[in-house]
Formats: sequence, structure tokens, C-alpha cells
Amino acid sequence: MNRLDRLTSILIQLQSKRLTTAREIAERFEVTIRTIYRDIQTLRLAGVPIGEEEGKGYFLVEGYRLPPVMFTTEEARALLTTSKILNYHSEDSLKQHYESALLKIKAVLSPKNKDKLEFLNSRIGFQKPWAPVSLYLDSIQHSITESEKLKIKYQSRNEEQLTERIIHPYAVYFSGAVWTTIAFCELRQEIREFRLDRIKEFKIQQTHFEPDKSFGLERYLEERSKRLF
Repeated sequence: MNRLDRLTSILIQLQSKRLTTAREIAERFEVTIRTIYRDIQTLRLAGVPIGEEEGKGYFLVEGYRLPPVMFTTEEARALLTTSKILNYHSEDSLKQHYESALLKIKAVLSPKNKDKLEFLNSRIGFQKPWAPVSLYLDSIQHSITESEKLKIKYQSRNEEQLTERIIHPYAVYFSGAVWTTIAFCELRQEIREFRLDRIKEFKIQQTHFEPDKSFGLERYLEERSKRLF
């Protein structure tokens, strides 16, 4: 990647989240942190209002927006292929939202590339594996970002009766078959896992919980893997 392309990509990365560290950018482009410092300075000299929170990262000053992003044909093909997989995914909300985003992406392609993408669309298939139906993913993601408690009726593997739980969702992960939420369970007074396909009733509460800032998903999954194997 040449420097001009990298500078453009850095701008897009800065716009994608509130704060971005130089280390994150350097790792993405496989360059040194010193190189990123120089790139940031170049962008600033070009008039891009990049702010910095000491020790936390860089940000684009509120109100500054990039022109509409143009997608390469390679990026469009990758997104189309992902949509094919999601078409056979059992989580409806994820599929619907992704399809809506894909339509917006197709809208900015040239007519020639639109035709090519439609042709490719007819030539990509996916053999659907059996998987139980997972619901509520979008609502649980909302609960995670808004720190809202959830009331659920849950069918655990070893219990015939449904149990009612109040949970504080911390994260979700996909195992290759079903989605699972990691949450603090008020009934058990500890962190538990709840498969979304076993949640039979679901209601967002009007009360909030205090997020556990010490929780780390990567660390949790690593420790979980060690326990299993």
C-alpha cells in the first residue's frame, strides 16, 4: 500500500470509532508507530482536524466528515460473499441489518460493477448446515451497549422447566452453530452463559446495570477454552 492510500485509510479508521491509538493503526498497516505519528502530522498539516486524548488515542473533531466512501470491487465481493453466508444464518435480525447495509454499498458502485456483482450473486451458494434457531441477537446487543437489564425465561440443557432470570449481558459470541450471551445472572449471582436458542421469552427491563469494566471477552474465552480442553 502506498502512502496516499494509507493516509486515506487512516482517515476512515479514525472515523470508525471515537478513539483510535497509534498502535492499532500501526498494527493494521504493519508499519512502525513512528511512521503513524508522521502520517498523523501530515494529515494535520493538510487541514484535517485530528485531536488527541493523552494516553488514549486520536479522534476526528466532531463535525468533520469524510466524503461518501467508495468501495473497491474486491471489498464488494467480500461483502457479498458474507451476505450469502448470512442468508442461511438462523439469526434473522443480523441477516436483515446486513442486507440493508449491503444495499447501501451496492448503491455507490458503478453500473458496470453492479452488473458484475449481480452475476457473481447468482454464482455463489452455501450448503446450509443444521443449526437451532437463535433469536434476540440484536436486542441483546442493544442491551450490552445501553447497560439495560433483561428478564428472560430460559430452558437449560438439564432442566425441563423454564427458569426466569434477570441478567446483565456483558458480551455475545458465536460458536459456529449458535449465538451465546455471557451475562451476570441475578438468580445465580455469578457470570453465566445463555444460548440464544434456549431463551423462550425475552423482555428488556426499564432498569440499568453498572457495566463490569474489568470484564474482557478475549481473556474470558481463553480461560473458557482452557477449562474445556
